[in-house]
Amino acid sequence: MRHLCVKIFSAILFCSIALMSCEKDTTTTPPGGTPAGCPDGNVCLKLNGTDISKQGGGYYFADTFTFVKYEEGAVQLSIDVFGSTAQSYTVGDLRQAGKGRIYYFPDNNNMYMSHSGSLTVTELTADKKMTGTFSAKLYKYDSNNNTFNFADSMEITNGSFTKIQLSQ
Repeated sequence: MRHLCVKIFSAILFCSIALMSCEKDTTTTPPGGTPAGCPDGNVCLKLNGTDISKQGGGYYFADTFTFVKYEEGAVQLSIDVFGSTAQSYTVGDLRQAGKGRIYYFPDNNNMYMSHSGSLTVTELTADKKMTGTFSAKLYKYDSNNNTFNFADSMEITNGSFTKIQLSQ
């Protein structure tokens, strides 16, 4: 009897540990490529923990450069994609084929640019509507001297854009 109790206890303990170690599925892009919770035509993100969802726009320049953004007065978020295919792009601060770049203007006098991050274009339709996800660490950027202030940063998480119409 004692041996049976030890086996039952061990089985319960094993199952409890297995259940606690399971990760919750936090996928933000369901099958089909549309980020959950971001309406069509919008750019959505968390900026330093604050949710933002704004109507987006963008441009398609040949086969080498696409651009997604939202603007609200002097505030602007821009996502450069140095390519035009559905794929993952490494995010940094360089204008380079196969890469991405994200920058944010909180006002007319300040600019924050990506130093690292991720960008995935999940869909680019024949009628030039782009969908994807992104995240990045942005640092204050001095465009006159091409330098970063690494003591002043912003963080973008849970970024997505859904069926943004790209003008040609």
